[in-house]
Amino acid sequence: MRMSSKEIVSFREFEDLLIKATNTSNEGITISSMDQPDRPLVFVNEGFERLTGYSKEEVIGKNCRFLQGNNTDKSPVEELRRAIKNGEQTTVELLNYKKDGTPFWNRLSITPLKDKNGITTHYVGVQSDITELRETQKSLKEANKELALYQEKMNFELEEARRVQNFILPGSYPKNTQVQFASIYEPMDQIGGDFYDIIEIEKGIYGILIADVTGHGIQAALLTFMTSFAFKNTAIQTTSTAELVSATNGKLYNKMPRGSFVTMFYAIYDSNDRTLTYTQAGHPEGYLIRTSSKEVIALTSQSPLVGAFSSDSVIYTESKIQLKIGDKILLYTDAILEVWNSQDIMMNKEEFTSFLLKNSHLSIQELLESIKSFGLSYSGKTTFNDDFTMVGFQVLD
Repeated sequence: MRMSSKEIVSFREFEDLLIKATNTSNEGITISSMDQPDRPLVFVNEGFERLTGYSKEEVIGKNCRFLQGNNTDKSPVEELRRAIKNGEQTTVELLNYKKDGTPFWNRLSITPLKDKNGITTHYVGVQSDITELRETQKSLKEANKELALYQEKMNFELEEARRVQNFILPGSYPKNTQVQFASIYEPMDQIGGDFYDIIEIEKGIYGILIADVTGHGIQAALLTFMTSFAFKNTAIQTTSTAELVSATNGKLYNKMPRGSFVTMFYAIYDSNDRTLTYTQAGHPEGYLIRTSSKEVIALTSQSPLVGAFSSDSVIYTESKIQLKIGDKILLYTDAILEVWNSQDIMMNKEEFTSFLLKNSHLSIQELLESIKSFGLSYSGKTTFNDDFTMVGFQVLD
């Protein structure tokens, strides 16, 4: 089917159509002649005029290098020269200058146009103003640098806090042939809200504390320092666990951030007559593991949280139990019971106490290590989701 003469677009009309289409672009579009001296511009669109401030009359016949200035990096310029020499396409980002001297970042893509013999006759350049993008990238880079410095500072402070926190933990256990102590302490972060202590109050009489402060990080560490100092200042003055916890509560109340509190389990073991006195203050119950009768006995006194209420409004109670040779006492924070398996089922106390009974023949240190492995195996993970702390002792001959 032949087209009528009216349907045929003349070359001139097609050229005008291309120019109109090119001029609608926001990017600057240029064409440079490669077969003329100094490779001058032979075409620029209106986008180039808007971008640079130069009119087409001012630039046609000139090499596009007039956009360069004192601060234009040589590296992208050399990349452009290399590509043009080899007849290749390339894209660079370089600092250019508008007619009024305003600098702008130019993302310049050049593409060769070749004749039927493969000779490059022209280059098409597409120029985009990416100044805002570069400024955003610069701001992000500076922000990331500041963030890295802040993170470095925080890591340093956390490390210092960790060292101080380790200072309040017992470096060694009291020596006594009639009792053997053991512990495991693994904070979830560099520093945590769990801590414990084992002190000798009088000859053969020991105070065993385990506590859990709300939160993690530096604030939790500060609260552990406060609680530890409040505890130590009173512990050697009394053999009543209820009196000790009550005094600690009095020292912490109104000095802790709003909403903060401490759970504590404090026990005093008298190795002279094998009696254990204890106070459970908002903390998970302790366990007496009695190998001789194959039973696990819960240790409870159900006293309130520490630091949350005034001493006038709360009463702390204590309980007492007689221990036997071979008995093991286990105190822990809630991380061991707050573990979920792959079916999102949380470990229950029956499973935990069954494990304790099954492994009651182990030494106290071996038992603590086995409990840790049991918890991780149950969850299928390599770490706990909370600070993990256990402390205990075994009655020896």
